[in-house]
Amino acid sequence: MTEWEDFLKGYGFEPWSDGGMQGWYRKTAFVKDCLAGEIARYYADDYIIISHEGDRSVRWLQGHWRGQEDVMKHRFLLLDCPASSLTKKAFWLGIRGWLEVLQYREGDVEKRFEDLIYLAQQRRCGR
Repeated sequence: MTEWEDFLKGYGFEPWSDGGMQGWYRKTAFVKDCLAGEIARYYADDYIIISHEGDRSVRWLQGHWRGQEDVMKHRFLLLDCPASSLTKKAFWLGIRGWLEVLQYREGDVEKRFEDLIYLAQQRRCGR
């Protein structure tokens, strides 16, 4: 497990916990620019959750998670779920961003989360 945690740190993740969940978190910046310079900057927060309570954690996120300034997307990948399910929530009709929660079961494919799924699969590969 330590090798996998070191692997995630290499991708900018750090330990995270809240609402009875534990896992890893990173913030990614997206910059729009042109010849005149930077036009806009926004962020996406990614979470790989290794300890959670399934549907109960999803309900907690839907009820307690709030949009943050300049963060357009909060993606939560809940690992080792018995069934696959994608839940979405918009903050202020999407103006303040989105919350996306994927309950992930080994072998599932979800294009919106494929980068996080790749990192999660490295845990199984002995990283």
